[in-house]
Amino acid sequence: MADEIAQVVDLEYKGIYYLLKGTKAMIAAMVSGVKSLHEWNHQKWLNKPGSCSWQKIQEASEGMAPILEFPKEMFEPTINITNDPDVKGEGFISPFEYYCQKNNLRYCIMPDLNPNDDYVPVAVLAQDFGIHDEQIKSYMRKRVASEEAQDKSYDEKIADAKERLANAETQEEKDEIQKEIEALEQGKSQNSELLAESKEKMDRNNVLDFAEYLKQAEGTEFLDNPELAMLQAQTCGVVREFMPEDCMYPIRDSGLVPESKELYYSQKTGDDTLITVKRSFEVDDKGMVFSVYEVSDPVTGAKFEPVSDRGLTMEAWNEKLPEILKNAGMMKDQPMTVMRSEENLHDYILGFDTNFTSAQEGGHEISGEAQIMIDQARNDAAQREAYARSFYSTVTVPSESIMPSENRILSLELDDGLVEGVSLVGIDSDSAKISIRSDEKYSFIGSDGKEKTLTVKRKLWRYVSF
Repeated sequence: MADEIAQVVDLEYKGIYYLLKGTKAMIAAMVSGVKSLHEWNHQKWLNKPGSCSWQKIQEASEGMAPILEFPKEMFEPTINITNDPDVKGEGFISPFEYYCQKNNLRYCIMPDLNPNDDYVPVAVLAQDFGIHDEQIKSYMRKRVASEEAQDKSYDEKIADAKERLANAETQEEKDEIQKEIEALEQGKSQNSELLAESKEKMDRNNVLDFAEYLKQAEGTEFLDNPELAMLQAQTCGVVREFMPEDCMYPIRDSGLVPESKELYYSQKTGDDTLITVKRSFEVDDKGMVFSVYEVSDPVTGAKFEPVSDRGLTMEAWNEKLPEILKNAGMMKDQPMTVMRSEENLHDYILGFDTNFTSAQEGGHEISGEAQIMIDQARNDAAQREAYARSFYSTVTVPSESIMPSENRILSLELDDGLVEGVSLVGIDSDSAKISIRSDEKYSFIGSDGKEKTLTVKRKLWRYVSF
């Protein structure tokens, strides 16, 4: 019981003082995390003007360097500096980079210990807080206004749907409208949570207490093995594990949809086989978000019929989820990782090997646990490639129909036009095999001048005119 009592501990490490709060076990993990942070410098930002290590930021700060949660939209490259009088360079950079360069500000992009939200933790100099606070507030006000407008929109849509429900004549029509109302209410609830979160962050000026920052690492490798978490942070981002029901639930509000419009759920079986389920987000004709899950048999690789949560209540979805997990070979009572893009999934599996090699060459010690993880990642790579191949279909066509386009891009000649961007698997004097991604659409201009789309469905060519 003594270990469960919250404690406050002052820690001094390399001249920096930290105030840690939590149980004895939590504080012990935090101490390990603090030590690993002193070596931290985000490699992707290493050459950016003003980017520093955590250690240097602390040394230069007049007081403890605060960690601020920046809205991710501040990191989108939207400002053209090609002819800018204040910032040198060409092309587009983010608003964050722009004002930091303009004001000669130093900062440290921190490991994101809460990777599935849309905020970026950044340590800044205490003396620069006012400049950052002004910038953050301008974006947070826009975010709150957008979420409030969305909340109002949900109210209007729900009221309209209830009116249509009252006037519906058939039971079938009533059932459909009722499903629509339930989905709208789910979306409103999810948006309300985002709105409350935004307001809460604004109330504390988006400042994240250091102990609270470390507590965000629960469910990640950071507290138990910060070395591995730091490797992840440089590639795919710190990985958090969730139970299936806590991450594979219906999402109805667009504010929760990742930029890639995809999520990848991965779980390892008892024999260390990596199983992955892809989730794609779509929008129906009423503007409501729904998801489609792609599941393959873990033994044969055969694809099951895609499963959608469109029109399903939370209760109905919870009844359906066990079947999806069973078909995928996943366990309901075991945690899984969640990746916000296919690229992140790829980096998650392959990134360890790259960072491990770099760390060894740099003379850093690698723990036995890290070595085991990296060895397994190499094995996972083959599984990852097999998973990627499952999205492609191979089609045999006459060899003379394969040719370069005017843009020197390998193309397939059809009676109705030239389709660019196919991948050649093999070719001889008679036939050629090309690889087409099953969920990809290939657009081309037909002989009639109309745009057409070529897709693969059950390994048959299919044309769609617009």
